[in-house]
Amino acid sequence: MPRAHEGSAAANWHGGRSAIKDATCEDNLPAPAVLNAYLRNACRYDPVVRNMNHQIRAMETADIPQAVELLAASSAHDIRPVLRARLAADATPAPQLAIVSGHAGVVSGVAYIAEDPVFPGTVTTLVAVSPDARGKGVGSALAAQVEDELGRLTGATATCMIRDDLPHGKVFAERYGFTVAHHSLGFRYVFTDTDTEQLLASRAAEAAARAGVQVRTADMALDEELITECFTRCRIGLPLPFGNRPVDVRERLREFPRNTVYLLARSIEEDRCMGMSILIPEDRSWYVRFTGTDPDFRGRGVAVAVKRASLLHAHQARTESVITNNDDSNIAIIRTNQSLGMVSHVGYWSFTRILA
Repeated sequence: MPRAHEGSAAANWHGGRSAIKDATCEDNLPAPAVLNAYLRNACRYDPVVRNMNHQIRAMETADIPQAVELLAASSAHDIRPVLRARLAADATPAPQLAIVSGHAGVVSGVAYIAEDPVFPGTVTTLVAVSPDARGKGVGSALAAQVEDELGRLTGATATCMIRDDLPHGKVFAERYGFTVAHHSLGFRYVFTDTDTEQLLASRAAEAAARAGVQVRTADMALDEELITECFTRCRIGLPLPFGNRPVDVRERLREFPRNTVYLLARSIEEDRCMGMSILIPEDRSWYVRFTGTDPDFRGRGVAVAVKRASLLHAHQARTESVITNNDDSNIAIIRTNQSLGMVSHVGYWSFTRILA
C-alpha cells in the first residue's frame, strides 16, 4: 500500500481532518484503550512487536528524513523531492494521514495518505517498513491505521506505486484490496568508455535530421507556456498509471525539481513543438521522466531524436547512466529504448482501489 510536514507538531498538519491514533505496544503493559481491535490484537498476541516497543504516532518534523528514505525505497526512481514537498508543514493539500512507527528515535515504518493534486479524485496511499522490522507486525499495524482512514473517504480512488522487484510489497498491497492497474517496465543505459561525446553528438544529430527537428533545451522560467502546451499535446493517447482519468498538467510540471531539464524537438519546417523529453538529475544517474511526441508527428522518429539528445545531455553532465520507465503497453517507446541500447532495469506496478 505504498507514499509521504515540517512543523512544530503533527497536529498542526492535520488539524481535525483525521483521527490519528497514538498507539504503543509495551511489554507487560495492556494495550491502550485508544487502539482499535486490530492493533490491540497485534500488541497482545505478537510478542516480537510487544518486545520491540514499536510506537505508532503522528509524524513529527524530526521523522521526515527517515520517513522519506523509507518511502522512496519502494519507488523505481527518486521521489524524495516530491515526498519532502508533500510532507512540508505548508503542503497543500495537507495529508489525511502521516504516521510513523519506531523506537528510540529510529523510524521503523511509515504510513501516508494524501490527495494527489496531479490526479484529481485520487489519494496517494503508502506504507513502508524498514527491512529489519518486517515480519514483526509493524506493517500490519500501520495498515490498520490506513484502513481506518480510508474508510472515511468515499468516492475517491486510492493509488500507490511499488517497484517491481519487491514482490512482498505487491502481495501486501493486494492483501488490502489494491489491484494492479498498469505495469511500467524499466530501462537503463550505462555509459562506457566507447560513449564519447563526439559519438553521442553525431548520433543525436543524425536522429534529429531524420526526424526533421531541432532539439534544444527550454527554460521553465522563460518557456513555461511552450513547455506546458507541448507536454499537453505529447501526452495525448499515452497510457496513464492509474487508468484513464483527468490529469492536472500544470501541477505535474510544478512537482518536477528546479534542475529538471526540458528538451524540445522543434519542427524545421513548421514553428511547432513536435516532441519532448523531460530529464531529472538524480544521484549517479539521470531519469527520463517523460518522452512523448505530438500525435500529428508520430512515426517520424521524433522520440528517437529526443532520446538521443537526452543521452548526449546526460553524458555532458558526467552522469553514470540514464534510466527510464515506460508502460508495458507502449510498444513504440519500448522498441525505441531497445534500439538505443538500453537494457532492462527495475520497473514498477501501479495500483488502484475504489473507495466505496
